[in-house]
Amino acid sequence: MNLLAISVYITAYFGLFISSLIFLTYLGNRHRIRDPEPKRFPFVSFIVPVFDEEKAIKETITSLANIDYPKNKYEIIIVDDGSTDKTYRVAKKLAAHSTVPVKIFTKTNGGCANALNFGLKHAHGEIIARFDADTTLDKSALLKTIGYFENPKVMAVTSSLNVLNHKGFLQRIQWAEYFMGIFLRKIFDLNQAIHIIPGPLSVYRAKLFEKLGGFDEANITEDTEMAMRVQSHGYEIRNSMSAMVYTITPTRFSQLIKQRIRWYSGFMRNSWDYKHLFDARRKTDLSTWILPASFITIFLSFFSLFVFAYYNIRAVIDYFIQLSVTGFGMPEFFHNLNWQTITDALINYATSQYIFFFVIGTLAMLLYFLIAKYYSGEKRGIFRAFILFMLFYFPLFVFFWTIALYYTITGKKTTWGHRVYSRGRML
Repeated sequence: MNLLAISVYITAYFGLFISSLIFLTYLGNRHRIRDPEPKRFPFVSFIVPVFDEEKAIKETITSLANIDYPKNKYEIIIVDDGSTDKTYRVAKKLAAHSTVPVKIFTKTNGGCANALNFGLKHAHGEIIARFDADTTLDKSALLKTIGYFENPKVMAVTSSLNVLNHKGFLQRIQWAEYFMGIFLRKIFDLNQAIHIIPGPLSVYRAKLFEKLGGFDEANITEDTEMAMRVQSHGYEIRNSMSAMVYTITPTRFSQLIKQRIRWYSGFMRNSWDYKHLFDARRKTDLSTWILPASFITIFLSFFSLFVFAYYNIRAVIDYFIQLSVTGFGMPEFFHNLNWQTITDALINYATSQYIFFFVIGTLAMLLYFLIAKYYSGEKRGIFRAFILFMLFYFPLFVFFWTIALYYTITGKKTTWGHRVYSRGRML
């Protein structure tokens, strides 16, 4: 057995092992996937940091004012983070006609975490709901998260992040990625191992901020830092698969690269800052397999892409070597090309052990998508997005991680808004 075959089997074993853990978690906890019904309606403070959202702020306030929740049980806090357009004035006019209390504040630009902390100082809710202005939420999204707070150990609940602009090459791939995340985030929940609290809609118990402080304003991914901080103190983070929110994804490749540099460099930085979460002596699923599996998956993605590319290039080279040995040249090759020869070549290719594992992985991914589609209630057809995801996501994933690793290792500066970061921290 050559080195290539050994490498493939090791990668395949790890993939099948992790997939088995995921499916066993799902099968053993199906009764826990449905959201618990709320027994009461605590007062909720929505905090919405905005910057140059003049065109979107009307829809933001209108959508929050029309959610399925008692009108006297929540407030909306808009924090204008030094916008250069008419966001503040437009928001003030809308607040005067809102059916629920809307507080409008403006401040000098300080970044998302700074705006959130500003909003926390003016919030009166027992529950704090963070909401992004470029996000559309299902009317029942908040309501579906509230029942989890009946458990006093629960300090935060994440929603299911979906994609609004799902048409277009890059958008479809991102849609499929987010859709897979809907299922995996619930698996993390069932293992008490959620380590990222996405920004578009995340719901917190207000006491959490009294105990642990506000968001880290110097962190490039304050949502990841907060999740790891919560986990390090032994509190629980839960997820609602049916609390749907829809976000706008990057439409240009340059925007997507910038976003992924932020995400991945932030994840590496926070993993280092909270490296004690990797300690298996904690005896949590987060420490024993979720976090280690995340980094092993990144490594194996690089490795698998190399192996897959090597195998395909080697197969083509070997085929043309055989043609040259038998005296066939390119003219003879195309002259003898017919349906039978094409079929034989495809069968020979598809029955190799390497492609077999690729097919198994594809079927596992498809099952993830079907489960997420069922529990999320998604009505849009996602088949084309799934095909594009399987064809292009992993090369893109490796490319983005390569760039993020370069930025992290070299300390190369990156910007997010008006702030400059290096290795995940603001300079």
